[in-house]
Amino acid sequence: MQTLYALRQAIQSNKQLALDGISDQFQPDLNSMKPQNRRQLEGYRKLAALLFEDALKAGQSAQDDDAPKSVLDAANSALVYYQNRYRKDQQFLAGRLLEAVKDIYSDYLRILQLLVEYGHMSRLDSERMFPDPDATPFIYESDLSQNVVIRALASHQPLQTELVRRGITWADDLAFVRKTYREVLKTDDIVIAYCLKHDHTPDEDQQLVQHLLRQLVFARDPKFDPNAERTPQQQAELDAATKRLVIRDYLSEIDLAWAENSEVVRGMAIRTLKSTQAMSGLTLEKLTDDWEADEQFLNELFTNAMTNDGQYEQLLGDQLKNWEVDRVAILDLIIMKLAVCEMLTFPGIPVKVTINEYIDMAKAYSTPKSGTFVNGILDNLSAKLTADGTLRKSGRGLIDNK
Repeated sequence: MQTLYALRQAIQSNKQLALDGISDQFQPDLNSMKPQNRRQLEGYRKLAALLFEDALKAGQSAQDDDAPKSVLDAANSALVYYQNRYRKDQQFLAGRLLEAVKDIYSDYLRILQLLVEYGHMSRLDSERMFPDPDATPFIYESDLSQNVVIRALASHQPLQTELVRRGITWADDLAFVRKTYREVLKTDDIVIAYCLKHDHTPDEDQQLVQHLLRQLVFARDPKFDPNAERTPQQQAELDAATKRLVIRDYLSEIDLAWAENSEVVRGMAIRTLKSTQAMSGLTLEKLTDDWEADEQFLNELFTNAMTNDGQYEQLLGDQLKNWEVDRVAILDLIIMKLAVCEMLTFPGIPVKVTINEYIDMAKAYSTPKSGTFVNGILDNLSAKLTADGTLRKSGRGLIDNK
């Protein structure tokens, strides 16, 4: 969805750049000694722009026997420029689509290594001979590096191998690690209570790392009424909750898609930490159960959505009674086109599964009423396409289609 939205924006930009190119060709030559017919130049500009628009819709070179050669040349030059830019944008965004998915796994590995870095920082702090004048006084009976889960992460060779292979390191961000350890972890009541105790059970170690992950690394915005009066204790709790967000905000700078990726990364990281108590020991999560098949699915969905965009828009337009397609919210339109593409391209996916997925997407990313709107349109369209034989399912795709 995001990739197709980006492509749509690129299309509009490329179109405007092509029109600007036409406009530049019919500007008066201020250095010429000859009189400039401004009205004629403006007429040529408008005609070239119209020919360019028509050629774009027809998918072929501009043609007009009555148009001056300079006008036809300008329209066709703009068309070639637009087509070249569009092709490059397609290729770039198709590649970026897969990289964006892989970035989720990099985020997951980066979070696991961050816990290791905090353990290392805790050990250095506990061994400090003189107290840090800029930090809260702290008495250690144990430190985070002794936590069995963090130790398992630090010594897990598959994790270290993946970090090296993907070039993931906190070496350039040690100032951030140090600052957040001192200001967030070291002032947290649960971390303090843990470090004041000399020995810990495996369950206590697990509870501690789960707390680090859930409450500190993946901290959520505190819910409070900005106009309400608060007691000193409530204000202190609010200040502490707000301070934790610095970790989240920093991760958002590393990955601009962190807001979308964080829930997936959080689930993967939690399962990994829990695996340390399983019989098999610590096990890294996979990005997907079958990445090759999922990669093929993404490529096919993206390619077909682009190639058949006009067809899908026509199918949706037939369902929009008394409502022009141009008036539909852009994200709603993209989401519905993707749903139609998935229904028609992948016979093994049940219709209801597809519709429900895209309803959830509309609720999450578009307007408050988009879920109901998308549901109604896709339900009606799927029934119509099934009735006329256009939509055919097989295998697992036949499940729950009633």
